[in-house]
Amino acid sequence: MRKCHLLLSIALTTNLVLTIGSSRAQQQALAPEVIAYADMVLYNGKILKADDQFTTAEAVAIRDGKFLAVGDSDRIRRMAGPSTQQIDLKGRSVVPGFIEPHLHQVWLGQIFKEGISIRLQNLGLDRGLAEIKKVVDKAPPGEWVFFKDSDNKVLYQQMNRKVLDPISPNNPLVIITNCNVGVVNSLALKAVPPETAGIVKDPKTGEATGMVSGFALGVIEYDMRPQPPITEEAIQLQKQVLKKVNSLGMTTIMGQAQGLSVSYLKEVWARGELTARIRVGHELVRQNPNAEAYLKRVGNLSGFGDSMMKIHGTTVQPVDCQSNTGDMLTWKPKIRELDTSPFGPNGSNHWESYGNDLEHSEWQNIILANRYGWAITSVHTQGDQAASVMLDAFEKANREKPLKGRWGFDHALTRTPDDIKRAVKLGVIYSVAPKYVFQDPTHLVYQYGADQVNGMGFTPVRTMIDSGMKPIIEADITGKWSAPLWLMEALITRKDEKMGRIWGPDLRITRQEALWMKTNWTAYYSGDEKLLGTIETGKLADLVVLGGDYMTVPEEEISEIPIDLTVVGGRVVYDRSKDGIIRLPYWDGGSADQSFVPR
Repeated sequence: MRKCHLLLSIALTTNLVLTIGSSRAQQQALAPEVIAYADMVLYNGKILKADDQFTTAEAVAIRDGKFLAVGDSDRIRRMAGPSTQQIDLKGRSVVPGFIEPHLHQVWLGQIFKEGISIRLQNLGLDRGLAEIKKVVDKAPPGEWVFFKDSDNKVLYQQMNRKVLDPISPNNPLVIITNCNVGVVNSLALKAVPPETAGIVKDPKTGEATGMVSGFALGVIEYDMRPQPPITEEAIQLQKQVLKKVNSLGMTTIMGQAQGLSVSYLKEVWARGELTARIRVGHELVRQNPNAEAYLKRVGNLSGFGDSMMKIHGTTVQPVDCQSNTGDMLTWKPKIRELDTSPFGPNGSNHWESYGNDLEHSEWQNIILANRYGWAITSVHTQGDQAASVMLDAFEKANREKPLKGRWGFDHALTRTPDDIKRAVKLGVIYSVAPKYVFQDPTHLVYQYGADQVNGMGFTPVRTMIDSGMKPIIEADITGKWSAPLWLMEALITRKDEKMGRIWGPDLRITRQEALWMKTNWTAYYSGDEKLLGTIETGKLADLVVLGGDYMTVPEEEISEIPIDLTVVGGRVVYDRSKDGIIRLPYWDGGSADQSFVPR
């Protein structure tokens, strides 16, 4: 009898346990917040995690926009369910999404605000004035008219307000160069308070010549210049631009941006339609004579935003300008100058010339920005002397208040070993643009000589890394040199496209370092190292599937590896098999022509 009771008790207990277990299983099945299959699994490939140890794996699983797991194919595939998207990589490489720190043409507002192109050096003064007059005569009285021009002797040495006033008596007229210098007529000059720094005056008469720069040009460029409306056509074009960068493997875009650019991207962000993450170096204090008032009103917005779009700092006007116009500020003089260059053998310091002085320039705005908690980032700085001036300002700011956030400046065409050490000590990061040497070094060789190009250590990335810095790579321009793989190959091989010569063979970097520079280290620069830059569990699922093996393809063929798939937050934003090659007229032509701008 006892045996029967015991068997019955065991049966009832077993049934109760099974019932409870079944109930719990049902509860688990009904709770995807607790447990769920992966949304995407990529397997049978070479996952280059780009972590600090540069470890690799075969497969990766993604769920809820993040990396769920990384490991061998068998383990990761067991995380797939009936609805999981499974991708057989067939040996292809997967890398973290590429992060682009400096590419002007992504910021559509910059393109839309460009003026009408005028080439005064080619036209000469008289023909140039005639062409300008044709445009002005079509403008309604009182409307501002803006032109853009390269930096040249005609504009710097012959153009002034006295020759502009007769051809534009009823319209404020402005000609702006790439190097933050402008020439304006008297009507435009009236918009600038007369005590503003950056108004160039005749040394004999003390009268304003019409040349403006620094704060004076900033008043015109940022405060007075009319802005085009934010139209649906413009919003759709901004989305096309982001799709273009996705096709190149870019998943995050950083860089300097003014109000109009931020407004376009904010609208796309508000719609939930960004296909690349945006990190803004806001031009809040750039060329701003009232920087402190703005900083007080706005408050510290460094780091403000979400994972898709945020502000990571502010930016200022650069010290120097472009090497191809002769205005790269260097310690060593040129052996010969370009015929069109008005800048002299060492280039020019824009903080201390053209009506400016250090006390009333971006030098002071850097100190103010730091005082109010902002980091300085995304600043054009090409020459080694320009870098020294910038670092002097950073050091002064740091003495007042330790630098907070990620500070850096861009291009790094040439840097001295001592300044690299100074930057490392401050925690300052250099962004390098390989295209200046490796796309076409002809203008550099003409100005400095081949031996000096090597001797000055152009694009000295190896020296930076060996000194303890984690530098990053930028594109700066459109065309094929905007592609991350082109930039990475250039720093690995150091072979230029035009002359076929290797520049500074002792400055080569490895494939691992090149990948770090475009992913892991760039995420640190934007303050996103806990979210982006590596393929690790818990980070945001941004990745690129390459159409080949990045680690074994010949060095000279890295740039030819196709981008097969780009994923942002676990969402496919570019698929080469479906989207094909994406082209934009101004991008693939290599210049920012205005033919596409909505009117």
